[in-house]
Amino acid sequence: IMEFDQKEETPFNIPEKKKADKKTLAIYIAAGVITISSLIYGYASYQATYFKDLEIKNLKSQLEDANTKLQRIDILENQVKELEASLASKSAAKPAVVKKTKVLPKKETKKVTANKKTNKKIKPAKAKEKKSVKK
Repeated sequence: IMEFDQKEETPFNIPEKKKADKKTLAIYIAAGVITISSLIYGYASYQATYFKDLEIKNLKSQLEDANTKLQRIDILENQVKELEASLASKSAAKPAVVKKTKVLPKKETKKVTANKKTNKKIKPAKAKEKKSVKK
């Protein structure tokens, strides 16, 4: 009888083991899928951050290049403004210098001395007129 019971138990246990194997297999598959997907996600996010870091570095270098170019442009603009100001001051100074040289020729100095003589003649006459007005 015991032999029969053992024979009965063995066919009964085999399907249970198969069911348990299916459950554990499903669990292992699910765990494997989760780990593989998490690994893929982690690798993808690593790649994304790596490429983002590279892109950020490239953008920073481009920004620095643009800033240096802008600074050069500002310096050049300031130099142009300074040159324009110096040109304007030179052009304003040249006519004044020319006028000063025109004011001091020999002929006009003679006229100035003539004017002094006439001024001396006019002054006594004015003084006489003033005296007559005071009386």
